Amino acid sequence: MIIDLEKIDSIDRKIISLMKENSRKTRREIAKELGISPQTVQNRIAALEEKGVILGYTIITNEKKLAKEVTAFILVMLDRTKKTWSFTEKHLLLHLKELEIVEMHHITGDSDVIVKVKTRSLDSLEHIILKIVNMPGVERTRTLICLGSYEHGYEMKPLEPEPVQSDLLWNFT
Repeated sequence: MIIDLEKIDSIDRKIISLMKENSRKTRREIAKELGISPQTVQNRIAALEEKGVILGYTIITNEKKLAKEVTAFILVMLDRTKKTWSFTEKHLLLHLKELEIVEMHHITGDSDVIVKVKTRSLDSLEHIILKIVNMPGVERTRTLICLGSYEHGYEMKPLEPEPVQSDLLWNFT
């Protein structure tokens, strides 16, 4: 569906911006900030949903507190001699939850697909990688483990590094 961007005006963009900033804001609060009626806000949001501009609503969670300690990006290289590209993509999509995939993208370069997974441990990550590698049409994978993140336009508070015990440090003197 092609969206006529001319019909998405500055008020629509401000509503979207306010909702992205804090999706718990009420229609009344948004209306007050923009100087329009709550019904106008509601009608515009409904129109944005109908046009497919607003696709859904979600919450942002601290995955570590939900026992998802490891975030990784798995680059998937497909066997280009076989005609399995769409089959492999469908296979990945069918197993999103099982593979703990939170994002999947077709990409350019040496890899064909990149998936972002959030899982509980390195052991579970290894299990996910083995499942992906053994899918028909997958030639190989390359995995990048995330050490920290900045996601979805919100700033993640930096974690304070845990103090290193001095007996673990190398002594070069």
